[in-house]
Amino acid sequence: MTDTLYCYARVSTSAQESDGTSLTTQVELARAKAKDMGFDLKVFDEGAQSSSEDNISSRPKLIALLEEVDAGRCKHLFVYNPDRLSRNDEVWSFIRLKLKKANVTLHLSTGTYSLSSPTDKLLLHVMEAISEYDNTIRRQRSISGKSQKVRAGYWLGGPPPFGYKILERKLVPEEKEAKWVKFIFEAYRDKKTSRWIREQLFQNGVKTRRGNLRWSLGSIEALLTNTHYGGYYYVAFANSEEKIRVSCPSLIDSALVLSVASERERRTRQTRVSESSQKHFYQLRGLLFCGSCGARISGRIYAEQYRSVYYCPRKERSYAASNPSNVQCSNRRYLKIEETDDLVWNTVVSILGRSHRFKEEIKRQVFPNGSPPNSTEEVSRLKKAKKKIAAEIAEVTNSIVTLETDKILKKRSTHEVERIIEEVEKFRLELQAKQDAIDEEIASLQSKSRWVDWLQKFSERVSKFSDFSPEERHDFLQGILKRIQVFTEDKQQHRLRLEFVVPYVDDSLNWTNGKDGKKRYEISDGKQSEEVLLPSKK
Repeated sequence: MTDTLYCYARVSTSAQESDGTSLTTQVELARAKAKDMGFDLKVFDEGAQSSSEDNISSRPKLIALLEEVDAGRCKHLFVYNPDRLSRNDEVWSFIRLKLKKANVTLHLSTGTYSLSSPTDKLLLHVMEAISEYDNTIRRQRSISGKSQKVRAGYWLGGPPPFGYKILERKLVPEEKEAKWVKFIFEAYRDKKTSRWIREQLFQNGVKTRRGNLRWSLGSIEALLTNTHYGGYYYVAFANSEEKIRVSCPSLIDSALVLSVASERERRTRQTRVSESSQKHFYQLRGLLFCGSCGARISGRIYAEQYRSVYYCPRKERSYAASNPSNVQCSNRRYLKIEETDDLVWNTVVSILGRSHRFKEEIKRQVFPNGSPPNSTEEVSRLKKAKKKIAAEIAEVTNSIVTLETDKILKKRSTHEVERIIEEVEKFRLELQAKQDAIDEEIASLQSKSRWVDWLQKFSERVSKFSDFSPEERHDFLQGILKRIQVFTEDKQQHRLRLEFVVPYVDDSLNWTNGKDGKKRYEISDGKQSEEVLLPSKK
């Protein structure tokens, strides 16, 4: 019976596989070796498969070969050089141990080696070290060459982002797409939903980078976070800790970028009410939040079953586009709408009925002078301050670009420039934090203005709570409550935490003697939340 020479062939790239040179050479060398030895040849062709970070499970031909080794059928193995088996130290050690245990003779293009021989083992180790060194140097040269091109502004490869095209190997605006990038950012800033934006793109026949007419919500969200449109992006290379900041033509101004970032942050703080829920009226819409995962509670009506419920929609929204952080929720039980609405309404009425502050506000009929203070001037001042900060942020961004240029031109040391950039980036974040604080202050002033409008609207009606229609109850609760958090207390009941805009809960009235001898009173703040239990249904 003729012995068999087993051959394992592999190349690192699909290009090498398609031109056939490297694979063909490996197999032909194995065939010549088998002929000289008078052996049959059995080839295990892995094709194009990288081995620098491989694991055995990703290489089926190698698995099949090792099964032959374990079965004792493979006693002679040909590979062009050891790194064809693996460049990963752990994987190579595992393979070498198997070959040694099965007493396999290893045939390389440079000669024949026995893993049981100390001399051959030493030679193999030297060859592995040289091969590893050669591969490392080759990778470093490749990264260095790519790094220089990236620093010079050349596009590294792959399709450009939507809104750009490649001209002379650099990113330049694609005018037709660029106007739609600006449209998407402006629409999102103006509180338009991603679904609305997607519909506009579809109606206008705007195609994605891959030529599809139908945009996914995820692709729109990804576009809104793409830094290219603000004039820069980062490139990182495998096996390298360095990240290169590359400047490119901006398609939108910095203020719009920051506005969209602020709007995205605002939207992530609360889960939007699902479109299906908006088909029906719910008294507590917009107020109920899941105490487990933070999602906004939705409503659902089952007409055929004559029942309606509030529930946390997190589970049904767990797909990647709407739940990228994979937040889990333990709130699985629903709440009956009628019972929940009644409990919340009665609790609020009871608290307001005991609240001295609320009675005082009604007593004064909101404002004795008949008109609330106007916060328009303050909002205008804050918006001017925000605009000034936005200009500073733009200047800081330009400074980063200048520093990167100095680094490329070697006007300063890389270490010095990177240290300065780190400080400048920190300052830019501080500026943005100030801008965010101004946004919150503006929102607070606008919220207070809405509160005044609300109080004026309902001040004449609060003595007759029972006369409120469901729609009026909804509007009233929107003004009196910030939110209602829902927790699953146990298998029998839910716990609702009602959070009030003003500390009405258990406030107190304190009488004092004035200097003129007359008694006066002061109202001490109470709590801003109250918790109640609601029986839950399976």
